[in-house]
Amino acid sequence: MKVEDARILIRDLQFSATVGVLAHERREKQKLSCSVEIEFQFFEGKDPSRTDKIHDTVDYSDIIEDILQAGIGESPFLLERLTRLIAERIARRHSGIRSISVFLKKIPPPVNGVFADTIGVSLTYIPENHS
Repeated sequence: MKVEDARILIRDLQFSATVGVLAHERREKQKLSCSVEIEFQFFEGKDPSRTDKIHDTVDYSDIIEDILQAGIGESPFLLERLTRLIAERIARRHSGIRSISVFLKKIPPPVNGVFADTIGVSLTYIPENHS
């Protein structure tokens, strides 16, 4: 049996960060939720579903660290910018990544008088070194 599609999924990782355009958003950190989906390729003879070795896959604990470091270490105005910073950090650390989808939302949504479960952004990045 051959594995065609390999993905790492992390859903609703919550952390606080400074992001936003308005003055009150710059003063106080906001609670964010980040989900990522990373499509990657296995290298010849390094299929972790066969080898059962952590170094043959993308370690999700490293991905969590990348998300938190980007979120805590940066203070962008837009969620779109923070999604790029997260994707760039992940792509720099890991080889074999085909695409990185990042979904980022503020908890609760920052719109007064409107009730919505989710307001956020979702972007998919293709690392430049992917052929």
